[in-house]
Amino acid sequence: MKQFYKSIIILLFFLSFKCYSQTQDAIIYFKDGDSIEGFASIKNDKIKFKISADDKADTWDHENVSKIKFIGLDIVQTYEYVKLNASGDPKLLELIVEGNVCLYKEEKTQIFTDPNITKKTATSTHGTNNINSYAYRTEQYRELFYVKRKKDQYPTYINSGILSNWKKTTTSFFADCDSLVKRIKDNKFGYNQINEIVEFYNDVCLGE
Repeated sequence: MKQFYKSIIILLFFLSFKCYSQTQDAIIYFKDGDSIEGFASIKNDKIKFKISADDKADTWDHENVSKIKFIGLDIVQTYEYVKLNASGDPKLLELIVEGNVCLYKEEKTQIFTDPNITKKTATSTHGTNNINSYAYRTEQYRELFYVKRKKDQYPTYINSGILSNWKKTTTSFFADCDSLVKRIKDNKFGYNQINEIVEFYNDVCLGE
């Protein structure tokens, strides 16, 4: 049963990833304040954008663009360029919660060796039938969460997960709100409720 749910989660991720790897209705926002409606896709932190469906797409990145918004039938998803640290280029992160504190999500797929994969389903690395030339690989989907105050230069990584140190990191970040810290320590907010934690801080703590 656990394997079934894991397969469903991975499938949903790939459907979402496929959606934004293909051209979708979007609004691109430039650093100079301009915005243009058109069609876009994202891959490897770069944006392919065109004004009409028949146009040839141009490639944009953090040098000129601040964010992009995908417009769906029932959902709007925003991706912003966020610099994670002093080194490296800004990355396109999904904006989950917007406010005095913003919550961002980064989606990653990790490839690792899985001994449970059979030779029949393994991927050949050398184009032969020799069992030693097969890479027994599987993919694992991960969601990484970051919180960032508008005044902060870089976001804080919230290592959300059962085995992680998320509670210490979260209570430290929101230390200026005693009621929220108490709720986290009393397990009224769990590691899988980071959305609610950020919304509580923006809506309740800042109003105290």
